[in-house]
Amino acid sequence: MKFGKVLATLAAALIVAAPSFAAETIKVGGLWDLTGVTADVGKPFADGVQDAIASINEKGGINGKKIELINVDYAYKIPQANAAYKKFVESDKVVMVNGWGTGDTEALKDIVAKDKIPYFSASFSGHLTDPTKTPYNFFVGASYSDQIRGFLDYVKQHWKGKGAAKVAFIYPNHGFGKAPIEAGRRYAKELGIDLVHEEIIPAPVQDVTSNLLSMQRKNPDYAYVQTTVAPCANLLKDAKKLGIKTIFFLGNYGMTEALPKLAGDAAEGVYGMATHAAYGEDVKGMKQILAWDKKHPSKDQRDTVYVRGWSYGLVWAEGLRIADKNKQLTGEGVKNALETLRNFDTGGLVPPITYTATDHRGTTKSTIYVIKGGKMTKVQEVEMPRKKEWLGL
Repeated sequence: MKFGKVLATLAAALIVAAPSFAAETIKVGGLWDLTGVTADVGKPFADGVQDAIASINEKGGINGKKIELINVDYAYKIPQANAAYKKFVESDKVVMVNGWGTGDTEALKDIVAKDKIPYFSASFSGHLTDPTKTPYNFFVGASYSDQIRGFLDYVKQHWKGKGAAKVAFIYPNHGFGKAPIEAGRRYAKELGIDLVHEEIIPAPVQDVTSNLLSMQRKNPDYAYVQTTVAPCANLLKDAKKLGIKTIFFLGNYGMTEALPKLAGDAAEGVYGMATHAAYGEDVKGMKQILAWDKKHPSKDQRDTVYVRGWSYGLVWAEGLRIADKNKQLTGEGVKNALETLRNFDTGGLVPPITYTATDHRGTTKSTIYVIKGGKMTKVQEVEMPRKKEWLGL
């Protein structure tokens, strides 16, 4: 065979092979906060997702196709999130995105729906759960709103003082901080609990002494804090210095294994909501994580936020698997696949996940923990009803 004919034959073979090669990779965007104001929880979450996908790929991927996770650190800045999303869709041709914050997720929700790109966010904003408004948004766990309702139910059940229990809400003035507040206001009123104060704190938190003194004047019995673990630790240390007796409850990004390490004895007796198992907890799904960590040791301390990221990878990878099996590996096909999940079990890393075409609340169950002896100690599980009027709130 002449050299020219050899080249022609090779070129033809490459043309034939190219679509087959491309089909072996499923591209997914990964939008993380690794250096911004929520990096204290952003990095372990990103690590968890990335490791879960690496583990899936090691075992053959999705029906033999490898997931290519395209990672971007947007440093918790909405303009950077917009730019990264545009690149994911226009240049990288992803079929879905695993994102991060509430502000950027809510800013992108309309374009995500227009582009038909499933968008898993680490934001648990209840605003993202109504498919009539946000049809392509998903998250894995109980919403911030169901968490604050669970806190209020706990207060109602355990309050033994005179009159109604008094509560305060503490939060930074951004999307994540404000996400559950309206739901909390309404539910406190419904339960007959007195919401006596709301305190807006700076982000990131440095010294909140003046904020706590402002709250202290209203003398709440309980205070719910909606921010991440490092700011929570600073707040608790300031509260201890001031001798504040209020019982503090933290949202799921505040109650992590890092809290007692950062806050010391100021964390003792502090309660919080958790949406995922603590790292090392005795549940079936933890065996896979521990085996991965043994095989791929890291200097980073693993925690419940890492477990959260891992569970995200498992859930959306299942959506990809179903869509691929249905020969519908497109954004719309992945969304439709996800909406067939019924009590999808991650081995106890998160309560079983269900999505439908009319309700994207994956679960309404969370767990209350308390810091006892420097460790997260389980108190009780709380599950909120799937009230129609709470969908999207």
